Amino acid sequence: MTKNEALKVANGSVNELARMLGIKHPAISQWDDEKIPELREYQIKEIIDKREAEQQPEEA
Repeated sequence: MTKNEALKVANGSVNELARMLGIKHPAISQWDDEKIPELREYQIKEIIDKREAEQQPEEA
C-alpha cells in the first residue's frame, strides 16, 4: 500500500490517519511514499474492512 492510498482512508488527512492508527502524525511523514510499514498496512486494512461491514445492510 502506498502512502497516498493510506491517506485516502482518512480523506487525505495525515492528522486523521494518525489518530485512527493511534500514532503521532510525524511518524506518517517518515513513511516511504511507495510502501508503508507492514503493520500499518494491516491496521488500515482492518479499518477498511470494519467500515465496509458497517455499511452492509442488515439482513432480516
